Amino acid sequence: MKKIAGYLYILMGAACILAAAFIIRNNLIENEQAGSASDQFLEGVIEQIPDTALEVSGDMPVVDVDGHSFIGTVEIPSLGLLLPVQNEWDKKAAKYAICRYMGSVYDNDLIICGHNYEEHFGRLNELNTGDDVIVTDMNGISFYFKVSNIETLGAMDSEKMESGDWDLTLFTCTIGGANRVTIRCEATGEYTETGATPDVLDAAEKSKHIRKQD
Repeated sequence: MKKIAGYLYILMGAACILAAAFIIRNNLIENEQAGSASDQFLEGVIEQIPDTALEVSGDMPVVDVDGHSFIGTVEIPSLGLLLPVQNEWDKKAAKYAICRYMGSVYDNDLIICGHNYEEHFGRLNELNTGDDVIVTDMNGISFYFKVSNIETLGAMDSEKMESGDWDLTLFTCTIGGANRVTIRCEATGEYTETGATPDVLDAAEKSKHIRKQD
């Protein structure tokens, strides 16, 4: 009986290892697909950025890329990220690109959320106070921010997420989804002047997220 029990434990252990390997493999595939989709949308967004920055007026302009709506890009130089930002959060759409949760960069109350895929917001926890974050609208105007505070909020603590006088907030769920890594940023006052060449065009030229043409 002891011998049979030993075999059962071995089989159960092997099954757990296989299940874990299957989950890890699926996560890797999903992360790769998310990164690839975001890169493709980024190209479509960059193509619609004007050659010279336009004057800000009204709400943030929205463009369509393959049936998805975008308000611009967010760049995090220290993480090597340049990502397209969808106009509204949607559970399905968020698998392809990060999303505006609420607010506007014009009103200094923009909140952007994304899944914890490595190629989306999965490395937000690596940011440090003072790191740069750059949001660019579809007029080609880049608004510059500095990371001011990093906190962890409960997954259901929406009220605290939306509270506070923060110019920009980025957040993503921790692994398992119990909490949210939350990055609070303050505006530096620097932005692209109307009529200038959009800063994001140079950033896109250097970005690993834009496929280089032969």
